Amino acid sequence: MTNALVTSSHSELAIMQEHLARTQRAVVTLRADSRRAVGWIALLNGAVLTSRSAIGYPAEIAIEREDGLPVAGRVVSVDVTRDVTIVVPLEVTNLGAPLPLRGAPDARLGEPLTAVSTSPGHGLQLTSTRIARLHHGRGPGFDIDPPAPLGAALLDADGRVVGMVTAAPGKSAEANATGTSALPASTLGTLLDALDRPLTELRDRAPIYRCPACDDPYDIGADRCGTCGRALPHAFTPSLGRASAERLVRDGLASIGVTANRVRTGPTSWRFPLRPFSTAEACHLELTLDEEGQQFVIRSPLVALPTANHEPFYRFLLTMNDQTTGDLAVSITGDHVAIGSAERVEGCVPDTLASRIQDVARAADEYRRTLAETFEAAPRYEPGL
Repeated sequence: MTNALVTSSHSELAIMQEHLARTQRAVVTLRADSRRAVGWIALLNGAVLTSRSAIGYPAEIAIEREDGLPVAGRVVSVDVTRDVTIVVPLEVTNLGAPLPLRGAPDARLGEPLTAVSTSPGHGLQLTSTRIARLHHGRGPGFDIDPPAPLGAALLDADGRVVGMVTAAPGKSAEANATGTSALPASTLGTLLDALDRPLTELRDRAPIYRCPACDDPYDIGADRCGTCGRALPHAFTPSLGRASAERLVRDGLASIGVTANRVRTGPTSWRFPLRPFSTAEACHLELTLDEEGQQFVIRSPLVALPTANHEPFYRFLLTMNDQTTGDLAVSITGDHVAIGSAERVEGCVPDTLASRIQDVARAADEYRRTLAETFEAAPRYEPGL
């Protein structure tokens, strides 16, 4: 009897390890400009599913595998209503085996699930959750509790996909957000059916973003549908107090070729890459407004904090602030050094904002090189990297 129990336990452990290994190969990180989202391989041709709210509106996406190496990908299908984006690799490559969809039984109330996602520097992340509510009368789906990252696959005990975490209908989502709504495997399977074909037939597809209310195509730069006037899924709740400041940001970013809605990460924040010079590497800048819409801050990362020579490094930073950066300020933010500028909204026009953004980008490029060469500090082009 004891031997039988031991054999059974070893068998279950082997199955769990097999499921985990397969899952780890199939879960990927998607990167597009300043956004990062979790995705998972759903078809043998390498098609990856994620949340539209999580990844935003990019056309080109880097698919990062378990080994961290990026594979170029492209968005080929979007269902705005269901909050699904599908990405395919541009070249035939062995991304990994797809996660299997569960055909039956349907999701059951109270069923335990595991949400699988990725985290920078930590690899595969597992979140235990359960089905807290089944939707009735407003389309297929269910809610989970506790929440999980948008785009995460929800697996049953056998490692099959029961659903995917999506943004709640009618709700905008900030970057790196979590959600409690889920789209069931049956709906995901229907969306994937049209894409289960060779990559050569998919790579040149251009997705169309359709209004969930009237199904007409909409302009990504707008907050409301041009046909029916309904607020679009990416639109944050408008603030009368910040209306003029948000308009300034939108027009200022447009002056440097950036669509504000593509790079918005929250109600008062935008993050976007910019090359200060044609030969320089693009660095990410973050623009934030205060709650009253009276001041904006532009900030860019410079370098990671060095592991040695701390005292001369900090003295140098103080000198930079006192003598060399003018109205720009260098500060320590978490584990890295950043440079930034705070300005009042009153009296500022779009061209002035655009010029200030470029000033910060150019200064960031200069001081990043200076700090990296002088103190052997690792350059930072994006917060958190």
